[in-house]
Amino acid sequence: MLLGLGAAALWLAAPADSAEPRSAALGPGRVVVVPVNLAVRAAAELEPGLDPVFRALVAYFASQQKPAVVITRSDAGVLWNEVMADEKRASGGGDLYAAYRRFTRRVAEQAQFGSIVFPTLVTHAARLDWRTAHWDGIHRPIEVPGKFRESIERFGDGKIWVDRHGAQGELAAASLHVAVFSPTGELIHEGTGGLVLLQELAPPAKRDDIELITVMRKNPFEAPDQLREGIAVAFGE
Repeated sequence: MLLGLGAAALWLAAPADSAEPRSAALGPGRVVVVPVNLAVRAAAELEPGLDPVFRALVAYFASQQKPAVVITRSDAGVLWNEVMADEKRASGGGDLYAAYRRFTRRVAEQAQFGSIVFPTLVTHAARLDWRTAHWDGIHRPIEVPGKFRESIERFGDGKIWVDRHGAQGELAAASLHVAVFSPTGELIHEGTGGLVLLQELAPPAKRDDIELITVMRKNPFEAPDQLREGIAVAFGE
């Protein structure tokens, strides 16, 4: 149980002084936010982003007209395990959205709210187009290292090729998927917004190579403005 949804289980995101309009995807009433990746284990490269993205979500909701109610990870985990056990007994399990609906109704038995948000970090491919990476409604500038050179082929076999204008290919990126439910378990919004690039371009291993290599970025989630932008896209702003 959620300890009666008391102070040990829920806390309020403090409201900020802001005239920003409330996202239409959230509907009226207070919003409940569950921990990031409550239902789906994050990939290793995404784990460093769980806390920064959660803080960015709290800040996002604090800027809305009403503060959010946040369920702590420990209490959400207890309830989720109970829900999954019930779901397995009822239908054999395997339906993530059925579990979301069951979780939502369990929370609604103990608290009043207008909508509940299930946020999940996922990895997606960002397509490079010259000096810009595009994915999930987001555009980010990229740095192409070293001396630009003409390539025989611009793109092939998932590799990064460079010419005088920039690069073409793909980089790994992080996105936020959100599923928003009403207290009765109805899915009222679903969206995905790009957050940050997980990889960056590095010079070729050999000086004469035309194929760039990719390396993982250090601390990619330390970019509050980019997180905020991606969160807004996920909610349809």
